[in-house]
Amino acid sequence: MSRSRTGGPPRGLARPAAALAAVAASALVTAVPRPEPLAADVPTPGCVVDTDGVIGWWRGEDDLLAVVGPTLTGDTAYGDGAVGRGFRTDVASLAATSVPEVSTAISVEAWVRTTAPASGSNQAIVTRWDFPSTDDSARSWSLVLDPYGNLVWSIDDVSSRRPVDHVAPASSLLDGQFHHVAAIWDQQTATVYVDGVAVGTGPSRGGLIAPAASTPVRIGAKSGLGSSFAFHGIVDEPTVWGRALDAGEVAAIAAAGLAGKCSFIPVEQGKFVPDPGPFVVNGRFGQSVGVSGTTVVAGSPYSSLYSQFGGALYVYTSADGITWSPQATVLPDDPARVDYVGWSVAIDGDTVVTGSYGNNAGGVDSGAAYVFRRTAGVWSQEAKLLPAAASAGDGIGYDVAIAGDTVVIGAPAVDGGLGDAGAVHVFTRTGSTWTEEATLVADDAAALDNFGASVAIDGDVIVVGSPGSNETTSLNTGAAYVFTRAGGAWTQQARLTMPAPVAGDQLGTSVAIDGAVVAVGAPYRDGAAGDTGAVAVFDGGVTGWPFVVELAAGDGEAGDRFGFSVAVQGARLVVGADREGDGGDQHGAAYLFDRAGTTWNQTTKLLASDLEVGDQFGYDVAIAGRVAVGSHLDDDRGNNAGAAYVFGP
Repeated sequence: MSRSRTGGPPRGLARPAAALAAVAASALVTAVPRPEPLAADVPTPGCVVDTDGVIGWWRGEDDLLAVVGPTLTGDTAYGDGAVGRGFRTDVASLAATSVPEVSTAISVEAWVRTTAPASGSNQAIVTRWDFPSTDDSARSWSLVLDPYGNLVWSIDDVSSRRPVDHVAPASSLLDGQFHHVAAIWDQQTATVYVDGVAVGTGPSRGGLIAPAASTPVRIGAKSGLGSSFAFHGIVDEPTVWGRALDAGEVAAIAAAGLAGKCSFIPVEQGKFVPDPGPFVVNGRFGQSVGVSGTTVVAGSPYSSLYSQFGGALYVYTSADGITWSPQATVLPDDPARVDYVGWSVAIDGDTVVTGSYGNNAGGVDSGAAYVFRRTAGVWSQEAKLLPAAASAGDGIGYDVAIAGDTVVIGAPAVDGGLGDAGAVHVFTRTGSTWTEEATLVADDAAALDNFGASVAIDGDVIVVGSPGSNETTSLNTGAAYVFTRAGGAWTQQARLTMPAPVAGDQLGTSVAIDGAVVAVGAPYRDGAAGDTGAVAVFDGGVTGWPFVVELAAGDGEAGDRFGFSVAVQGARLVVGADREGDGGDQHGAAYLFDRAGTTWNQTTKLLASDLEVGDQFGYDVAIAGRVAVGSHLDDDRGNNAGAAYVFGP
């Protein structure tokens, strides 16, 4: 769920001090009309089932917003799902009201993983049955996993509190892995599926489903029966259909995972640009982007809005996941000329970290990083992070990453006795106090490796890009390094390289990690032509972090720089190709890849709705439920003022 990329710094400007802290937001959000749902006969890359008939669909991508239907209410935690993030329903109380009623057919499906198969209790997956409190007319339904490994699909289509329980054997659900479950009712027949295969079917009573209008759909719970019916584990992608899926559709959804439904293809929801004015020209807004739930942050490192090339951060939020508004323009407490605040940025929940690549706190161009925290919608500086060993020219903050209370800061120009060998600094937070935990270097460090040009973190695993690293006599083939933490100590675990590295690939220009998936960009790797670019995927779930596959754009051309930026979340990978374009016009693009089983498939190609020559859309990318894409040379607000885009369901 982390990403990174590198850029190219300017040098040699004077840096007089300035004084400003944080100011109110003023950046403009350009709304993009939400498209109509795709017609059934319109093919969409990666879609195998059309979503016609969906009346409720909740993704669990660290928010309660629906893809279709009303937003969920209640409290929950989130965890890694089968196709992204999912709902931790053992700590949840989730319900959706105002879901349209259906009477003649219903389909319910979700990905589930139980973490307490021997709990001895029934575990509700998706229900619409508030027996015995509010639904005295019943005529409702529920899908429940019983303690014996059976799926129970309860249908009351005749009279109050007299359901038919269709019990289907499903012992595979107790193995602690994700499985797809589905239950269908069409007045005559009730059928239950596991992983796309029918495991039970039986006749219904031929009546109608007609729950009381006030009866909510509940995720991982069944009202009136307390916590004993909570689903212990993850419920991912719960979906309610107002029609009966056929066997082929259920099998297709189970087999395709993330690519199973058309609405998984994100659509452009908004374009963010700085307010017009003489100080945003050449600001390169969107050189860095980050996203967490319904918050997007964009860095503008060359902005002269408050000090010449001092830089700034812009934050945007959405209440409904569709319409976006500016929340704040954020500056450090000690802004100064040529600090390049916003050179890099990362966000996790209410915490943002940004690199200030040109900061002089530890010597000229030592660099630094700032942490900002949001409380009740207000952003304030929590810390300025400067390693104890900081010195002139280190380039601290060239890239940054965050996971919870741990921040990772790349410093690719650290010498360490070897010119520009590079280093990475790790800080941790207790309360609101940040402490330097470690400095990481490669065990085979060499001059000009630029170790730390890109960084990513997930939990206790850090991935570091080293695009200048060499393989024997081949220069700048690049590499990435994996470090893991145990007891507060970080240890190098692996050095990741291409199976057939070539001089100039610069593997490690970008890195990303989520769970067992590590993606490393090599934007200068030659494919069909020079510098088309590639991304290497490695498997962190196996000892040694083995290479899995090399990905390339389906329409790659010379100079595209596919892999200049990369981001991953769950089974979805986003790759920026900032110089993609017909005839080398460098309008840029971002590519989405989705994993089905062990195979990564290109699902779609994202382009800006107002594509223009030289915008370099895809210079940076981020994903956390939604996709953010930076376009730092966009000219809407003046030459190279920059822009950022958000894509969502």
